[in-house]
Amino acid sequence: MVNRVVRIDEERNDLVRAMPELHLWIDRWDEQRWSWGPFLTVAPGSRVIDAVGAGLMLGYRPHRDDRYSFNLGIGGTLDLDARVLGDGLVANEPLPPRETSARTKQTTAAGLLILFSVGWDLSAARQAQETNLK
Repeated sequence: MVNRVVRIDEERNDLVRAMPELHLWIDRWDEQRWSWGPFLTVAPGSRVIDAVGAGLMLGYRPHRDDRYSFNLGIGGTLDLDARVLGDGLVANEPLPPRETSARTKQTTAAGLLILFSVGWDLSAARQAQETNLK
């Protein structure tokens, strides 16, 4: 706050963070190199979980028999610990009458989630061995 005008010192609309994810492939990898399916993510933090996310993921295996895949997901995220200006306060506007300081409040904020991961299919080796034994 400068001369009773609300000023924002720091604003972050983009956030990069590590988020463990869990996904499920709808198509099987047996006969193809591409698959897709839903994913869920969580962002651990000071409140145990600071954010959650969900969306659709596309996976690609360079070779059909590979045990790993490169995955790209897009979806939405909910940040459970976002801080915004309190009710009635507007950035770059004077404080309302009888206010002496700029208040903030904690809220949930929604955002776009773009996710990249590399996955290893530990069951792929067993499936290949079982197929070769038959």
